[in-house]
Amino acid sequence: MADFHLLRPWWLLALIPLLAVLVAAARTRGGAGRWRALVDPELFEALLVPGHGGTRRWPLALAALGGVLLVLALSGPTWQRAPQPLLEGGVSRVLLLDLSPSMGAADLAPSRLARARFELLDLLRGQRDGAVALIAFGAAPFLVSPLTTDARTIAAQVPLLEPALLPVEGARRTDLALAEAGDLLDRAGARHGEVVLLTDALDAPAAAMTAARALRAAGHRLSVLALGRPGGAPLPLAEGGLATDAEGAVRLAPFTPEALRSLARVGGGRYLEARADGRDTERLLALGDPSPGEHEQLVARWRDQGPWLLLALLPLAALAFRRGWLLLVVVLVWPVPPVRADGWDWLWWRPDQQGARALAAGDAAGAAERFRDPAWRATALQRAGDPAAALAALAGVPGVEAEYNRGNALARLGRLDEAAAAYRRVLESDPDHADARHNLELVETARERTPPEDAGEPGDDDGTGDDEGTADDERSGEPSDGSADAAPAAKDEAAPDEHDDEPPAPRPEPPSASEDRAGDDLESESESESKDGGTGHAAGTEAAGTREAADADPGDERARALEAQLRRVPDDPGGLLRERFLLQHLRREGRLP
Repeated sequence: MADFHLLRPWWLLALIPLLAVLVAAARTRGGAGRWRALVDPELFEALLVPGHGGTRRWPLALAALGGVLLVLALSGPTWQRAPQPLLEGGVSRVLLLDLSPSMGAADLAPSRLARARFELLDLLRGQRDGAVALIAFGAAPFLVSPLTTDARTIAAQVPLLEPALLPVEGARRTDLALAEAGDLLDRAGARHGEVVLLTDALDAPAAAMTAARALRAAGHRLSVLALGRPGGAPLPLAEGGLATDAEGAVRLAPFTPEALRSLARVGGGRYLEARADGRDTERLLALGDPSPGEHEQLVARWRDQGPWLLLALLPLAALAFRRGWLLLVVVLVWPVPPVRADGWDWLWWRPDQQGARALAAGDAAGAAERFRDPAWRATALQRAGDPAAALAALAGVPGVEAEYNRGNALARLGRLDEAAAAYRRVLESDPDHADARHNLELVETARERTPPEDAGEPGDDDGTGDDEGTADDERSGEPSDGSADAAPAAKDEAAPDEHDDEPPAPRPEPPSASEDRAGDDLESESESESKDGGTGHAAGTEAAGTREAADADPGDERARALEAQLRRVPDDPGGLLRERFLLQHLRREGRLP
């Protein structure tokens, strides 16, 4: 009994209203209490039937005993642990997409790579439980998305994948891609994962076989989805035309089904060739858990002994069927449900569970009202478009992921210096936090390209000089450095990347490229207006523009300048992935920290 404690000690507070009810019932003493107010005290005792007052105390005492036992049972007394099974649902799956030049062959219509993208989308749509990741590879592997339960985020990037995004050229290294998939599963703590390889050939079969054996030894399974037709097809060039050998003959894109079949056999998975009817991906998804029955583990949990106290209530419940007792018991122990406007969900779902359901249904504002967990509430507020409230919700919340989300909120508020400091604190605690490093680079780039804050500071009485030019630049939305090279990098500043593999809490989605392009018409209109204003109306509005810039909030000016730069970003959907792959390559070579 040294370990005796209560699992739900707050239920002991129910003793307070129980005591109040019992005291009120003791004072009334049933029907005699009404006569006490009508009869003189000297005559009241003489009018009572002898022994009547004593017998009336027994129901009250038994009701008090039953109420105390019920409250103690609800408080969850315990003093020993019991092993219970813990089941881990879902399969952690890593998808490997080959982006070698041979994937451009057209023996599969419209091409091997296009068919591979369709297969990837089918696999992502079929991902019901568990997490999924995507790695693109050629001469080296590059992480497109880490393990996440949000398959739709990965699906949005699949149409952008093409060989031109890879920063290095050379023979395909399937063995490095398999090793990267194994490391990704190990870092995520997935004991039994599944790797699906989408490719057409092996350039180094021996090394790939060794990597497949290592995956299987670690408890993971490797399946192969082959793309190609026997005999191959002409190998296209990136700049157009077909590749030829030294003698001028057209080179064929390789297709090695036997080697790929052997690789799947060594990896313990299934070999399939791409089909147009979707049967291939259905068979891959039907494989299920690589190790059925092994996801169950025993954990020690405290055994709730409260239900045993309810056995003592059975005799009291039997007495309650006597006339008048049942009503007393119901009044004393029946809980009064609170009045709620959202139906009966409070009976079955905790507030955080209600918030998660509302967030999944797209009601971010309603989810923020229900969440009690500050990290989840901050996520809902971010999706509801209120980063200031999200930042306030994260105040005082410790942890790396809370600091990361705090940096995202600061970045959306235009407080780039504070956002950069938050990302640096994340990297100090977790140097391998790729998202924080990437977002820090975006914020640093935005800070470099944001016009100076002192462009419209008060204090210039004449309203002329350098301040006029700065204010005009801010109104027109031109980048501060005026260089053409600033445009491609500015797209990355749209919003920090936010993935679902982070804290117990989900994060908001960044603006999509389509949303950026939605403002193209407004951009062209604003540019024409700024040009007109710079010629015909400059003399009349220059001084007024300077005064407006002086009175404006510097934070708002920076946010508007950043938004204006984003609207000038050219349509390059794959630019972000290209820069991400380049950063991974430079870090792998040690040229970046």
